[in-house]
Amino acid sequence: MSASTLSAWQTGLSRPERASSLAVVSVLEEILELPPGSLLGTLPPRRPRGRRATAFEAGTVRDRQWGNRADSIGAALARLGADWGDLASPPVLSYRVRMQVGPEGGELALHVTRILHGGSRGGARMVYVTRYASMPHAPLLTMTHGCRLARFRGDPAAGVAAYEFLLDDPLSPGELALTEFRIQYPPRQTEKYTDIRVYPGTREVVLETVFDAAYAPAACQAFHRASPAAPVRILKERSGSEARGGFQYIRFNPAPGIYGIRWE
Repeated sequence: MSASTLSAWQTGLSRPERASSLAVVSVLEEILELPPGSLLGTLPPRRPRGRRATAFEAGTVRDRQWGNRADSIGAALARLGADWGDLASPPVLSYRVRMQVGPEGGELALHVTRILHGGSRGGARMVYVTRYASMPHAPLLTMTHGCRLARFRGDPAAGVAAYEFLLDDPLSPGELALTEFRIQYPPRQTEKYTDIRVYPGTREVVLETVFDAAYAPAACQAFHRASPAAPVRILKERSGSEARGGFQYIRFNPAPGIYGIRWE
């Protein structure tokens, strides 16, 4: 078996199901000197076979991740020749965002770093979606690394935008790639929060806000919700004096859903 297959099992991107794979797990038990059946016993029932039999099908991405913005985002994706499944492909193993907050408390710029996994199919592009309180003109992409912007589609009325990035080196199945980009937001951003959508298989989430020296938040909170309609669960909280200058939240092996930071 290949190292990429082992990696996919470890990260949850796939699991051993075929007879040959189950035989490999039995051998792993011997190598690791574990009781027979101790690894095999942790496997869930075999999944039904079929097209893209994954934990997050397209409908789940739409309904559980985007809520009332789904129609406008779906339209922006269609204009890129993409669908909801493209937001979770290639799978993201590490997802880091740094939000720069301006002197009035609004969003100025977003720096995104992702480690992608080629999965079983590989990939040559990634699609990224974000929202804006106001979009008087298109956001400015000021930096890319490991990828380059191919197309941008925005809906100023709905305050959403979709980006299509082409990877500098297309991913082969099982490969890893690091990508980075920085978006300078348009003016008049009044919303005091930043959030991301996390899909199954993500191993690391790092959220950070960096506050302008002229802005002193009253409080900061990191939060999670399973879907837009689900209740907010506070993960971490700091007072204004503790959060002066910046605030961060880090999570390994996060549950799927919406993670974010909000400030007052």
